[in-house]
Amino acid sequence: MYKVALFASHKPGLEVIKFLSKQKNLEISVLYLTGHERGLDKKMTDLAGIKYKKIFYGRQSYENDKHISFFKKLNIDCIITVFWPWILNKKLYSLSEKTINFHPSLLPSYRGWYPHVHNIIDKTQSGVTLHELNEGADTGKIWIQKKVECIATDNAKDLYKRLQLEIVKLFKKNWQKIKNDKIKPYKQRKKNCSFKKKEDVNKYDHIDLNKKVIIKDFINILRARSFGNKSFAYFKEDGKKVYINLTLNY
Repeated sequence: MYKVALFASHKPGLEVIKFLSKQKNLEISVLYLTGHERGLDKKMTDLAGIKYKKIFYGRQSYENDKHISFFKKLNIDCIITVFWPWILNKKLYSLSEKTINFHPSLLPSYRGWYPHVHNIIDKTQSGVTLHELNEGADTGKIWIQKKVECIATDNAKDLYKRLQLEIVKLFKKNWQKIKNDKIKPYKQRKKNCSFKKKEDVNKYDHIDLNKKVIIKDFINILRARSFGNKSFAYFKEDGKKVYINLTLNY
């Protein structure tokens, strides 16, 4: 029996559980959830079909020596982290022969947070990467990558949802190859490396209406800081924030 430890978040986490649960001679031996998505967490636990004693919530649940000892006894073959918001401790991920992390950019560009926002603003190629875990943030060896189109009418949510969809497809297509050593991971290149902190996107939010700008660049900022109906970009009028949400159509 092939044993997987799954760290799952967002809809891609659910889709990966659906996929793995249908694989022969494979079990999800332990499941980790963020605890931030109650409705989705319930769906994932039901689909995974494992005992509640092997379901853990949040970062603190596994960052202790007692849990490391528990994890070691499971003899996990592969750790998979799907949009997991925290870096795993080396004591944990080193207990598995294989590791796979989902990241929504073409590494080594845009390691870290919100690469889809920076893709739109910087007018750079968007894409997805499956890679190994290591001690850095999205710095492990690459299993496989895929370019993903950013459409001119995309706002941040549109692109993010497409990246989520495409990385799940990429995983499903290549899972057996990775599992059976038909794909060998390779080191990330040293050129064009970048890392984005969570707060880096905030600098784009305040719009100075008196500042001269290139209209296309201005539109890209509004696209990048509109997430569906939610707006982050704003200007100030009479001391109050006025939020701008941009919708584009062909």
